[in-house]
Amino acid sequence: MSPPSFQRPPEVPPEITFISLPTTLAQFHHLPIHVPVWIHRQEEVKEKGYNFQEGVRVMEALLEEAPGIPGAYLYQLFIRKWPKLMDINPYFQSGRVAEAIPKLVEILEIDPECPLTCFQLGYCFRVTGELEKSESFYKQSLRMAPEAGWIYSNLARTYRVMGERSKAVEAFWKALELMPGDHFVLEQLMEMGELFAIPHKSGKEGEAAVAFVKRADYEKKMREILEKEKDPAGLVKLAWKALQDRLFEPACEAFEKALGQRPDLKEALLGLGTAHLEAGRLREAERFLTEFLEDNPESAAGHLNLFKVFLAQEEMDLAWEEIQTAVRLDPGRLDALRQLYFLFRQTDRREEGLSFLDQLASDHPQSYAALLVKAQALCEESKWPEAQDSLEQALSRAPGQEEVLLVYTSELGKRGKREELIGLLNSQTGPLPLSLVINLALAYSQTDRIEKGKEALERFLERPGLNPLDEERARGLLRELEK
Repeated sequence: MSPPSFQRPPEVPPEITFISLPTTLAQFHHLPIHVPVWIHRQEEVKEKGYNFQEGVRVMEALLEEAPGIPGAYLYQLFIRKWPKLMDINPYFQSGRVAEAIPKLVEILEIDPECPLTCFQLGYCFRVTGELEKSESFYKQSLRMAPEAGWIYSNLARTYRVMGERSKAVEAFWKALELMPGDHFVLEQLMEMGELFAIPHKSGKEGEAAVAFVKRADYEKKMREILEKEKDPAGLVKLAWKALQDRLFEPACEAFEKALGQRPDLKEALLGLGTAHLEAGRLREAERFLTEFLEDNPESAAGHLNLFKVFLAQEEMDLAWEEIQTAVRLDPGRLDALRQLYFLFRQTDRREEGLSFLDQLASDHPQSYAALLVKAQALCEESKWPEAQDSLEQALSRAPGQEEVLLVYTSELGKRGKREELIGLLNSQTGPLPLSLVINLALAYSQTDRIEKGKEALERFLERPGLNPLDEERARGLLRELEK
């Protein structure tokens, strides 16, 4: 939507002119479409974007000379609230989110119709676990800035934490409608099994490396492929792929077809039990997993999935037995260790859980897994120094390990320690995987070194033989940084 025409009021000082903000951005900050800038900075602002911090000073100068100018009331509100918004940033950067809430409420008292403040309150309440308040403030923000796609994507994140999957999907789709190609929203929809990426190499520079298709279209295509596959082993491979993509019914059908052709193909039994588990059919899952484990008692995956079945059925004694067996069989398996610590925590045995992880780390000095899970548990309890020590130990055992570095950099980012994050990633030898390249690029952009962030992504894109989906993700973030 193009902004309405604007005529410069005669009382405006000659050193000040006006530019037009995108409507959504103006609404989000509760400003008029037309905002003042120094006339000698006009072209630079048009090229690089509006600087709200500088805008406060221009508004102050404008109101001194022309206090009755159209939009004066919104300028006055903005001048009053902006310094307070800036004062809150250190709380976000250091992870002291709860302390920011009363200060944001003060800002809302100045400007009750400020979408930005409501948006930040929505974020704070999501972090502190007050999810209904988070939803309420995001909805308030949307009422005042209904075209801001980033509000929808954050509301969707709150819905995901609430377990409201259908509402989350709806909000993410709305966000994508308003922000076509947004890489975060695309990834969320892919993770939820609502969107799928198909490699699509056109050979033309700058064109998308993948094509995105909706769930219904992808499921139809997958069923066609499964129908054509005749080899039982090939069917099992495709069924695991369908299960990974959350296509539970096609996966079940393919595993059953493979078993019908080859009853001795025990991997299909494991797959069938897992597919029923994911689909919420617990009795069927228990039956197939138990049958699989009778012939494969050393399968950590089988015991882990049977643990999930018993946990969902609240058969706690059986759940304990299965998860401990899974960890004994594979002490380096992160998902099993995380589930075991979760069970300790749910039964108010945190300290016992931490002691168990310490013992496991001692018994297996080459494995990093117990140290990583311990670090995550300590972060949950806001014991960062101890968590950092555990992460350092994990890295010493597994230098450059992606999962450890992801957790480490994520925690540094939450605490505003971006220089430490950058130093950690730059100290790694060898090429970083995309997940860490993204963390590095974002850390650079958040410390006003966008060019360095772009360079990190551009170097990644120069690598030969990139996975098409990784290539598209990197290009998507690069496009956002170039804005």
